[in-house]
Parts: sequence; structure tokens; C-alpha cells
Amino acid sequence: MKKIELIIEKNDGLLWGRTEGKGWMATPCGNTIDEVIENLKELVADYTTHEGKDDKTWNKIDWNNVVFDMKYDLIAFFETFNYLNLSAISGKIGINRTLLNHYKTGLKYPSAEQTKKIEDAIHLLAYELGKVKLVA
Repeated sequence: MKKIELIIEKNDGLLWGRTEGKGWMATPCGNTIDEVIENLKELVADYTTHEGKDDKTWNKIDWNNVVFDMKYDLIAFFETFNYLNLSAISGKIGINRTLLNHYKTGLKYPSAEQTKKIEDAIHLLAYELGKVKLVA
């Protein structure tokens, strides 16, 4: 399995992907994560057909065996997972819901420490939901 880190950001009404590493950096965009991934595949195919013919990193990719390590900026995260309740997350973090909404909309930007608190709260919510058992 090949692991590709794909950083997802929101800008100009679109989701943008960014790969980081040595050499060539792909920056696909789309309206959805699936579109970003499909556009990444097309960019890589075009690159390896032309100027990246000798790029051993991108030429060896078997897309059937790729696992994406997705990382999101807060705006892209909250748009992608728009069903999450800001009040619940802000309560877990202990910050004002309005401030979290400012982060969500890009009016304000959190520090690295504040971003880590938000990430930890989201992981805690996921852990708690993972323990839920429903009955019919």
C-alpha cells in the first residue's frame, strides 16, 4: 500500500488538495473530496506523461493500492463534515461556540495549540460514538 498525505483546504468556493514532499507538488481542486482525488489522479497522469516521465515517486503509483492520509484545514473540515454540531464540539473544547464558528467560516484563524484542542475534541466525539450500540 502506498500512503499519500493529502491536505485539504477551502478557498475560492472550492476544496483544494495539496501533496507535500520532494519534487513535484500536485494541487488538485474540486467541489467534493472525491472530485479532488479524481483530479489528483488526472494531474499525476498528465505529469508522468510529460515533464515527470523520470519521476520515480509518481510513476510507480498503483491507484488501486493507495491509502490517503487526509488532513484538513478547519474551514474544509467543517464543510466536509457539516453534520457535526458546533455547540457539542465547543463544549468539549471549552471555547465559545461563536469563536469556533469564526474558525469554521475563516473570519478568524486558530493557533496550532487551539487547532490541536479542536482535533482532540473531534477524536473524543468519534471515540464516544464508536461505543454506541443501538437496539430496534
